[in-house]
Amino acid sequence: MNKRWLNIAFLYLFIVAIIGITLRLMGFVPINFNYAYLLHTHSHIAFLGWLYNVLFVILIDTFLLPTEKNKKIYPHLFWITQIANIGMLCSYPLQGYGLYSISFSTLHIICSWFFVYTFLKDVKKANIHTDRNMLAIRFIKAALFFMVLSSLAPFCMAPVTKIAGAGSNLYYNTIYFYLHFQYNGWFTFAVLGLFFKLLENNKINYHQKLAKYFYWLMLIACVPAYFLSTLWTKPVAIIYVISVVAAILQLIALCYFLKLINNIPKKFITSLHKWVLFLFYCSLLCFSIKNILQFFGAFPSVASYAYKVHNFIIGYLHIIFIGFLSFFVIAYLIKEKELYLSKMCKAGLFLFIAGFIFSEIILFAQGAYVLLNQNVFPLYAEAIFYFSLPMVIGIGLIVIDRFFFAHKSLKA
Repeated sequence: MNKRWLNIAFLYLFIVAIIGITLRLMGFVPINFNYAYLLHTHSHIAFLGWLYNVLFVILIDTFLLPTEKNKKIYPHLFWITQIANIGMLCSYPLQGYGLYSISFSTLHIICSWFFVYTFLKDVKKANIHTDRNMLAIRFIKAALFFMVLSSLAPFCMAPVTKIAGAGSNLYYNTIYFYLHFQYNGWFTFAVLGLFFKLLENNKINYHQKLAKYFYWLMLIACVPAYFLSTLWTKPVAIIYVISVVAAILQLIALCYFLKLINNIPKKFITSLHKWVLFLFYCSLLCFSIKNILQFFGAFPSVASYAYKVHNFIIGYLHIIFIGFLSFFVIAYLIKEKELYLSKMCKAGLFLFIAGFIFSEIILFAQGAYVLLNQNVFPLYAEAIFYFSLPMVIGIGLIVIDRFFFAHKSLKA
């Protein structure tokens, strides 16, 4: 893999962490920043700086032939994308959704479309003929489809704002459309595609029928599952029915997936490095929690409570983006010998995971406290800040290790 590109992706992860801890510091220290603008920056760089970049690098290296992955189009797309990312990083804190930030976001979207077109054209030339290999590719193709689908939402923001107004139900549901097809579509399906590709590359026999059931259930459920994000508007009854059906399909898919994993040969599992195995299990746990929470979120009373208490939403999103997606990607990079487990990196991973766990506990505890007492528990802002600090320090150690103490091989 291109190490420079990976380093840039990890640098964005660190920037996301810095912005995140700044947002939490603003809970009890006055800082001359617009909180909403900074929050937009945090989410956009997490999506487009960290996850998009790291998946861009991994997909090219994993699925394309050397002759295709060395094409000049990919470096061109990567660096133009970085111009867009830097533009968003500079413009969103200053103006939120404005002329410059939207222009840079549009540039990123156009680059992503070119990437999808070029990648799908080049992946056909790879030596993928067997039915086993096709499953990983199906997940990746679905991921790219959902990425393109999600990108339609930003283009709808201007007319929606003009017709319904900023802050309207339609305005927020358009944002949720983008979010849903990014994290439940593009990112989730890409990670699952990498999981099956990992099994295939290691010639691991997995249950074909279970895998196909899992794929089709996830695919069928993805579009109607968007309506789970609209239940806060108290829509017509049919929307609730569609949401419940989608949530049930995802839950059944999870059961098939867990059964499939349970049937993976123990010899392969025990052969994995302990950090890889631990991160994979953390990712699996968070993926399971995601599907379970979405199931409960399909019920009106639960959905109402969830959207009333902002902490639940933040905690839920962090379970997906940190616990499920980021932990999997890091485990995958360690397995592929693209992230060296030095003492500094191990310390960084430990702090990253510990900070994530502690901050999630505080977020959900505060959410429960608000429901019971209609108030915040004492020193909540300070607690969530200090217990989140290990995440920032941990990611910082990983980045420093990659930039200044790079190693060529992975030691067991």
